[in-house]
Amino acid sequence: MAVGTKSVWSSPAEPAQLQPFRFRGGTRGILLIHGFAGTPPEMRGMGQFLAAGGYDVMGPLLSGHGLTPEAMAATRWPDWVRSAEDALADLRRDCAEVFVGGQSLGATLALHLAATHPEVRGIFTMGAMSSPVYFRDWRIKVIRGLKYVVRWHEPGDDVDLGDPSAVRLLHSYARRPTVCIESLMALLRVVDRELPRITVPVLITHGRRDRTVDIANAPHILETIGSTDKRLVWFERSGHAITVDLEHAALFATVLDWLNAH
Repeated sequence: MAVGTKSVWSSPAEPAQLQPFRFRGGTRGILLIHGFAGTPPEMRGMGQFLAAGGYDVMGPLLSGHGLTPEAMAATRWPDWVRSAEDALADLRRDCAEVFVGGQSLGATLALHLAATHPEVRGIFTMGAMSSPVYFRDWRIKVIRGLKYVVRWHEPGDDVDLGDPSAVRLLHSYARRPTVCIESLMALLRVVDRELPRITVPVLITHGRRDRTVDIANAPHILETIGSTDKRLVWFERSGHAITVDLEHAALFATVLDWLNAH
């Protein structure tokens, strides 16, 4: 939850916690990408589980993240894509096959990588954003001008997690640059156009109680994506950050089973 502009982080974090991770458990690779204004710890539990299941797992830190909101304000969506592409290239040096998974923005980047990098074997998404259409806040419609007047967005104290105590595992900026929200909308327009071009296997997951990313994104991806091997799984008791919420164990097992089947 946000605690105001005096604090960089929505929940306290030690600098070491915010670093990228690599868990080597096998020869098939998995890239796990964190969310918008977030950090690798939100993916770490899943990474450890998948490594124990026989995979080589990497969790990168996106450009402008894990530092300060001001550092993020100097980045745009091509910078976040470049971070993901660099991590994909690193993982490919050790693994002939690489899957990409992500949460929120990380899931959107997974979709983009699947559309632009034929070497991606398959993707799994968690709370993916797929189109600006599903952002209903009126401020999004005027964000091109609004960013000059309102530099920062503070998400507030509303937590949509089924397990509110799990917020301690989420280290995200307590304020987010408006210019980056504008850039995120630009990325979503790109990815929405790319969805029909994606043909790799895809597992789409979403928390039914998500109040951060409209749940309509999930069926939109399912219906629009070009893949024939596609599946949507709902987590009925979970909010946006399903990797840490009440059903995270079921999510991890679902993802591992899907990976093993592909």
